[in-house]
Amino acid sequence: MDHWHAPYLGLSTIPSELNEFELNTFFTFSPSERRIIDGRRQPLYRLAVALHIGFIRMTGCTLDAYKQIPHVLWRHLGKHIGVTPPEIGTLRSLYEDNPRMLFDHQKVGYEALRFETMSEHRRRYLVRWLKELMMGRPDTSTLLMQVKTWLYQHRILIVHDRELKRLIQSAIQAHERKLEQALSAQLGDATISNWATQLSKPDEEHGSLQEWMWAVPLRHSTGQMKELFQKIDRLYGLKVATAWPDEVNEALVRHYARRCANRAPSVSKRVRPLARKLETSCFMRYALCSTTDQLLSMFRRWLKDITNDAGRQVDAARPDMQKMLYDFVASIEACAADASLDLPGLREKLAELIADIRNRKPPSRASLVRLQLLTKGAQARAMLSKLVELPFQSEAQHPVIDAISLLREIYSKSGQATLPDDTDIKVGRVWSGFVHGEDRVNALYAFEWGTMSALRMALRNGSVFVDHSFSFRSRSTLLIPPEEWKAKRNHYYGHLGWPQDPKEFLAPKVELLDLGLERLRDACLMGEVNIDQRGVHTEPLTADREEKHIDTIRKALYEGRPLGQLPEIILQIDSQVRFSWLLLGREPRSRSELLLVYAAVLAHGTSLSAADISRMIPELSASAIRSMMKRTADERKLREASDAVLQFMHRHPIAAHWGRGDLASSDMMSLETTRTIWQARADPRRRTASIGIYSHKKDGWGIIHDQPILLKERQAGAAIEGAVRQSATEDVAQLAVDTHGYTDFAMGIAKCLHFDLCPVLEHMRDRLLHVPVGHMVPGEVTLATVGDIDLSKIEAVYDEFIRVVASIHSGRCTAVQALQRFGSSARGQDVYDGGVHLGRLLRSIFLIDYFTNTTFRRELRHALNRGEAVHVLYRAIHTGKIPSELAKRHDTMAAVSSSLSLLANALMAWNTMHMQGAKEHIELVGGEQLFSDDLRRIAPTNLEGINLRGTFDFPLAQYAARILPSTVEVAAPARRTATG
Repeated sequence: MDHWHAPYLGLSTIPSELNEFELNTFFTFSPSERRIIDGRRQPLYRLAVALHIGFIRMTGCTLDAYKQIPHVLWRHLGKHIGVTPPEIGTLRSLYEDNPRMLFDHQKVGYEALRFETMSEHRRRYLVRWLKELMMGRPDTSTLLMQVKTWLYQHRILIVHDRELKRLIQSAIQAHERKLEQALSAQLGDATISNWATQLSKPDEEHGSLQEWMWAVPLRHSTGQMKELFQKIDRLYGLKVATAWPDEVNEALVRHYARRCANRAPSVSKRVRPLARKLETSCFMRYALCSTTDQLLSMFRRWLKDITNDAGRQVDAARPDMQKMLYDFVASIEACAADASLDLPGLREKLAELIADIRNRKPPSRASLVRLQLLTKGAQARAMLSKLVELPFQSEAQHPVIDAISLLREIYSKSGQATLPDDTDIKVGRVWSGFVHGEDRVNALYAFEWGTMSALRMALRNGSVFVDHSFSFRSRSTLLIPPEEWKAKRNHYYGHLGWPQDPKEFLAPKVELLDLGLERLRDACLMGEVNIDQRGVHTEPLTADREEKHIDTIRKALYEGRPLGQLPEIILQIDSQVRFSWLLLGREPRSRSELLLVYAAVLAHGTSLSAADISRMIPELSASAIRSMMKRTADERKLREASDAVLQFMHRHPIAAHWGRGDLASSDMMSLETTRTIWQARADPRRRTASIGIYSHKKDGWGIIHDQPILLKERQAGAAIEGAVRQSATEDVAQLAVDTHGYTDFAMGIAKCLHFDLCPVLEHMRDRLLHVPVGHMVPGEVTLATVGDIDLSKIEAVYDEFIRVVASIHSGRCTAVQALQRFGSSARGQDVYDGGVHLGRLLRSIFLIDYFTNTTFRRELRHALNRGEAVHVLYRAIHTGKIPSELAKRHDTMAAVSSSLSLLANALMAWNTMHMQGAKEHIELVGGEQLFSDDLRRIAPTNLEGINLRGTFDFPLAQYAARILPSTVEVAAPARRTATG
């Protein structure tokens, strides 16, 4: 079911205002439904049955409030079924004295749509589904709407909200009792009670233990790392690092921890005991896991920074090679100018100069950096002496674990500052000369640096992990467990649609490669491409010529658009989509609550703080806006709202001309924040501290997915994650990315998830084609091919590779997590190496299409350029820095990203709405259709005449009937009574 349909579900009355789309969608009937309607003898009966069928299609429940029927609906029904509607918009005369007829018409309506009533069996099925839902998405604020959606999708009549709320509450209580029993059995009631007591106690320098544990690092520094070590020590002292029950998964831990943190510690004492036990336990677990993640992330960055500092010190002290060259040239010139030298003497002098240059063999920069790091041994020891206290583990014997155990033993002996002579633990080949050297003091320093370097890589690829961590957990918890994979292997293969035989999987790919090589040969012979030892080269694409009539059409489409004020734009789009209902999970109860929803979206999606928004909307307080921001700071709610707006935009016929439905692009843009944010990185272009927003855009305009991302990280995982998780549009078949959103391994993963990563190769170094070892290729393309793909490696890891794909597809792990584990740090592991070989094979097939198909190449460029145009829209909405209170945490940054996408989609939808009206007017006056190719080049991103700043005045009265129908219906009788 589309996202825009959800707000209609469960409505008890017909909305007083229905637009043309709603009338055509819900109250237009199929031939089978028309036969049922026409089977009634009297015209009024036919109207009544048609009304019931349409109402059930719209709301999923039967129509009981039949006294007020909008005249526009009567006219629409009369026109479609050929009946003259009554003048009075009511069915009171038909049903008032004959309730049995009302029941009969309702039954005819829901049976015509194959709906059924709620039975006890279906009720139990719903409760079971609710429990499963709460394991992965425990937020209960939108459960009512989700239950209604589930009932509608399963063709079960939606019962009254009171009964659904009672059913939801009983499911929540049963779910929480089960979790509480698991926690009590694993941790003990006494331990949990002690945690609850400690959380509210004042904590020396901090207001309370809860506030201290919830706080994030202020900046990236060793001082902040020291505080993180102190937090972990405190949590260890409270016995938080004990075994955790599997029933309480990460999603539940995050949900209940956030619920606990959003309340003052003193208020938590008044929470019912079962909920308090859950929240306390999950908060402590979350504090330990998140603190560990922050510490290890900062350690990895600290190690990189200190290595870079050593490199800069080496560069500053190294001899200037350019000056040495100039000196050498000057010496030769002096010899040439010395008239006293005869030919033998000149030769002898030149030979001396050449010998002197040859004898100068400076050490490599890397070796000098290592020597510089040895001088910083005290810093390494201070860091490692605390790190080794963490319970690092591995699934198999690992040299890093052995090295950490040895260092623990050395550090436990006060005064020992040398490495034992019999140490035979490999911590890196580059350090082995120092580790096995005679100087055992330097050997220990080298061993420590080698251990830290190996630990950094092992944490990245998951071969070493910490049990109490979200980001650095073991692969066994990240992927489908081996036992489950063995038992359900057939199910996963069938769901993905791939054969279990690797040869059967690879044969079509090799055949495609052969066909592509023949096409490339033909293109080479025709002079369309050039091939040399550096790869395949094509002529650069020429920019589309801006034609005068396109500009004329663009001006005509935008000429009649009114001046736009952001508050009224939001109201217009919400009146069509009701995205505020999706954010709250119900209809807003009042004008103030509706404005608070808008204010929360604006506070997240712009650079304005809650205090700034309260000054722009004077009737709202900053504290109330902050409270609503916490309530709506769920990227899934915001994404559903954004998707509903996108679907509304693409309901307009003009949107069909804008591009392909199965092509999308993805790219990152940076948003500036303060330098003190510990996750901020320097934007290489803007030279400012920033956090990235990675978004996916349809080729036909609109944002289909978004997520926050750290700068200077590979984006391939984010690209795949967005394509897999998006639900705004049909499945994406091709995703255009730049070279940052691509790796060979990722290309294999994407293909097995049934879409193609399409990297634009403007700056890609490797333009060669990789083919299987010993594979026959046409002679004309031999120079551009490398026979280095080992098909046997792919076949050997095929089953394990599909297990990784199935883990992503099933939601057990994200593509970002999987691609972090199988990045370059996993080089040498069988699964990674086999996946890289598969990715190279697929890349070669893609490259041939890219080189030989100019239209395809232009389409990819066009999609990426549209993504950049959306980034311009982003920056117009978000003009300043991300407030520090939002930039510190991933969940609030996700809310920033999704709110920004919601506002951008709303602006594009508003433009689309007016462009559609202008197009229809132009075609009506001109008497001919506008060409599709011309409309494709006109974007709905025009901001001219739209005011995104100033005092926000929401003219709600003219939109209240659609956004707040219940409030209007309650107010109307009151006005009539007062008038009377």
